[in-house]
Amino acid sequence: MLAFGVLRLPILAASGLIVVGLAGCGNQPLCSSKVLQTARDPGSDRYAVTELRDCGATTGYATIVRVGRSGEPQADATEVFVADSDHGAATADSNAIWTSLAWLSSGDLSITYASKARIFKKLAGAKGAAIALRPGEPPALQARDAEKPR
Repeated sequence: MLAFGVLRLPILAASGLIVVGLAGCGNQPLCSSKVLQTARDPGSDRYAVTELRDCGATTGYATIVRVGRSGEPQADATEVFVADSDHGAATADSNAIWTSLAWLSSGDLSITYASKARIFKKLAGAKGAAIALRPGEPPALQARDAEKPR
């Protein structure tokens, strides 16, 4: 009986630490997002938005492109592209990889992204829009590379 009581104390103490640790999380969101670019479809209520997602010190930043409709809550926008810099290999600006959004015509979205990015998600369409994704480099980097002697 005494041995059981001695073992029970460390188990209860450990359980209390877990509860206290979880209570410290509160109701704060686990990740934060910052909007970097918004592009509106010229022929509809669709939009595309590039965001930088930060989920804390133990993870890297992710660049997200979502497509939504202006009459819907932002939470209903569809993630169509998710990537990161692959540990700095891709062109990054303020922790986000370089991307460029352009509506070529109503319902046709073009997403160009840093060619060395590590891609986690690529969708060919969302919310009634066709999406063309292609690797590339920012114009400033293209100009610099063009000036290099060969």
